[in-house]
Amino acid sequence: MTPNEKDYMERYIYQVTRRLRGKQREEARMELEELISDMWSDCGSMEEALTRLGDPADFAKQYQNGPRYLIGPEYMENYLWFVKIVLLCSSIPILIVSVIDTVAAIPGPLSADMASSVIRAIARGTRTGLIDVFASGLASFGAVTLIFAFMEWRKIKIDIKEAEKWSVDKLADRKKTADLRWSPGFLEPVPDKRAIISRGDSAVGVVFIVIFTVMLVAAPHFFSVVFPKSGSVTMVPIFNLDQWDVILPVFVFSMCVGLADEVFRLVTGCYCRPVMICNILCGTLQIVLSGVILKALPFWNPDFASQLQEMSKEGSDLAGKVAERWNGDWASNILLAVIVIATLAEMGVTLYKTLRYGTSVRS
Repeated sequence: MTPNEKDYMERYIYQVTRRLRGKQREEARMELEELISDMWSDCGSMEEALTRLGDPADFAKQYQNGPRYLIGPEYMENYLWFVKIVLLCSSIPILIVSVIDTVAAIPGPLSADMASSVIRAIARGTRTGLIDVFASGLASFGAVTLIFAFMEWRKIKIDIKEAEKWSVDKLADRKKTADLRWSPGFLEPVPDKRAIISRGDSAVGVVFIVIFTVMLVAAPHFFSVVFPKSGSVTMVPIFNLDQWDVILPVFVFSMCVGLADEVFRLVTGCYCRPVMICNILCGTLQIVLSGVILKALPFWNPDFASQLQEMSKEGSDLAGKVAERWNGDWASNILLAVIVIATLAEMGVTLYKTLRYGTSVRS
């Protein structure tokens, strides 16, 4: 083999292997070197041997398990359904919050004479809200797209099978099997009705996660105790808004973990071993993150009790009663216990239905 022919072979091998994933490249390189060397010996010409192999881009497809997509046809229907729900749930709360904040900023108590001011405030709040909706929509769209793209990249699906290992001998078999027509033997078994995951259940979970996350990001001050005062209202925030830039990322990450679990349950469609594993991992991670938020971070408003005491001095008996009974550590323990019990209950249901009615892999 002349240096020029060897250079052609290396070029061809490079064009094939650069289109493959890291683990496949070295194996494919060794196989192609052997295959091309044998064909060169038979043909006597490197140009003819490479011509027989064809376009390296087409040849590389023989090492790939079908076409490559950012989000493939298998996930597209569920992806579009999720995008619609997430965009709707993230847009409406932001728009409402923006309008309410703008109207609430009008000085003095509201009266009939201020109708025009209220209308202008609503219009101004709507314009501001639309800008926030656009930004939130992009973020929500990107989050859902990344989750589905990761599932497409990792080929996460209910019929998870061991990746096929290629060899030179299997390349010819690939062409033969590709010509086979569909047959009833390719049909997957119908899952037990009790193992099917309701799309409505996933929708409820997604709606709650998205709306709660949007409110945490856009209007954490809405999570407050509200007291009427002199024709207006006074809000005492429950969360520590001074440290919110530290708390919020952990909170949002926990919500994204829950969203990923709901996405996977929807795409899979029934209880099975992958769903069980995903639910256990996501549930465990959410418990840990909840512990970090409630026990390690300054989650509660440190002045909550004192602010309530101030309200009680102005005649609010309810504020005084709440201030007397308020204890941040006690509240954290109770809330964490509720989260742990609810998460473990969900994990238990998933475990039971998977082992009782589900299957690990559909054939």
